[in-house]
Amino acid sequence: MEDLTKSNVSAVANIMDALKSKDEAKIKEAYDKWQQEILDRVVKKFEDIDDSTDRSILASRGIRQLTKKERTFYNKWIEAAKSDHPKDAVADLLPSVEVTIIEDVFNELKQEHPLLKKIKFKYVKYLTKVLVHGENAKSYLWGKVTSQITSQIEADISEIDFSQNKLSCYAILALDMLDLGPEFLDTYYREVLKDAIAEGSEYGIVLGNGKDMPVGLNRDIHKGVSFNSETGYPEKEAIKVKSFTPKNYGELVAKIAKTEKGNSRVIKDLTMICNPVDYLTKIMPATTTMVDGRYINDIFPIPTEVIQVNCMTEGKAILFLPHLYYAGIGHSKNGNIDYSDEFKFLEDARTYKTKMFMGGIAKDNNVALLLDISELEEFYTVVKAEVTGKVQTEEATI
Repeated sequence: MEDLTKSNVSAVANIMDALKSKDEAKIKEAYDKWQQEILDRVVKKFEDIDDSTDRSILASRGIRQLTKKERTFYNKWIEAAKSDHPKDAVADLLPSVEVTIIEDVFNELKQEHPLLKKIKFKYVKYLTKVLVHGENAKSYLWGKVTSQITSQIEADISEIDFSQNKLSCYAILALDMLDLGPEFLDTYYREVLKDAIAEGSEYGIVLGNGKDMPVGLNRDIHKGVSFNSETGYPEKEAIKVKSFTPKNYGELVAKIAKTEKGNSRVIKDLTMICNPVDYLTKIMPATTTMVDGRYINDIFPIPTEVIQVNCMTEGKAILFLPHLYYAGIGHSKNGNIDYSDEFKFLEDARTYKTKMFMGGIAKDNNVALLLDISELEEFYTVVKAEVTGKVQTEEATI
C-alpha cells in the first residue's frame, strides 16, 4: 500500500492549518481535498475492476485480500448503506470485525510513522484503564513483611484512563462507490483510518494537553503541577539552545538522565522531534559537517535520532526518551460504525464515524525537554593548534 506519509503530507498539513485558523470555510475546503485525494488514489487502483475480476489481479495491484468474515462485514456495510433505512442498518454492523481492522491498521502505522514506531505504543482492545509501572517501580523489597512493603511497591504505579479520550475518525463515502465492492471499501476505509489515527496520535503524543486527549511530551507533569479543567496541563518552560556543542548538549541530556525523584537512569534511544521546516533551516545546519569531501547529517555529541512531525510548533523541539512514554489505543466493546447524512462535505455522500480511545503520558516530567531552537546556530568545529608553546584556539564555520 502506498506510503501515506509521502502521498498525503500536503493534504494533512492543510487540514492542520485550517483547524488552527478555526475558519469553517477553510476546514471544509481542506477536508474536501483530503477526502478527494484518498478517493482518487483508491479508485485508480480499482479501475476496470468489478466483482467478477480474478482476485489474483487484485493482489497484483497491492489490494489486500479479505478473510471470509471481513468480506461478510463489508457486504453488510454495502447492503446497509443502500437500504431505505441506512441509519438503523449500519448500527447493527459487527463491531468485532471493525476492531480487528483497526488493530491491523495500527500495526501498519507503526512501520510507516517513525514516531509511532519509537513510542511504547500498545493496542489495548477493550480496556479503558491500564496500570503503568513508573521508572523506579519495583516488584520486590527487602525487609520485614509489613503493610509498608505493599505501599512502597504501589507508590510508583500509575493508572491511565482511556475512557474520556475519544479519537473520532470520519470516512466520507460517495454513494456510487459502493458498487466497487468489499475490497474497495476495505482499502478506502483503511487509508482514511491510517491518516486519522496517525495524525491524531502524533498530535496527542507531542502536544496533547491531557484534557480529553493524551498528555503530550511538551507538557509539564511534575508532581504537584496544577491541572486546569479547561486547558489541561501547562506547557513546559522551553530551554533556549543556541548550539549542540558537546558541553551544551551533555548538559541537556544530563537533565533527562535523572528521574524526577533524582534517581539516575541509563540514556538510550535518545530522540528529537522537530517541525520539517525547522529541520531544514535549524537542526540540519546545526548537525551537518563535511568529511572527505561529502556532507554527513545529524551529527550529535550523543547519538540522537531526529524525527520530523508536522504538528510540532515551529521554533521548538522536543528531546526525549521514547521508551519511557506509554501510549495505548483501544476501542469501545460495543462500538459500531456511526452513520450520518447531515455531516458531509461532498455531494451524494454519506459520512461514517468510528470512535477509538487513546491515552498516553510520560513516566515522569524529566523524560522530555522542550527546547527553544529559534536561535540555533549552524555547526562549528573547534581547531586547537600549538603556536610558540601556547595553545591557540581557532573557530571555523563548516
